[in-house]
Amino acid sequence: MAKVVCVTGASGYIASWLVKLLLLRGYTVKATVRNLRAEERLHLCEANLLEEGSFDSAVDGCEGVFHTASPVSLSVSDPQVPLLV
Repeated sequence: MAKVVCVTGASGYIASWLVKLLLLRGYTVKATVRNLRAEERLHLCEANLLEEGSFDSAVDGCEGVFHTASPVSLSVSDPQVPLLV
């Protein structure tokens, strides 16, 4: 039986490559995203960093968690958000 791991923020650039690498290595991946789509050993779980308990089902039964999610959402038109270059 394949080991199960969780990757948060799976739609991000680094996390998406991490998911791909883990799948290629035979892991079953439970990944959190804002919108759901599914395939094979990739189990997508809807979760929000700002909602307490929303990651519980994603990490349940996992042997490891790769936490790559970030609650930051930048908008160039928002003068309250400093942009770092």
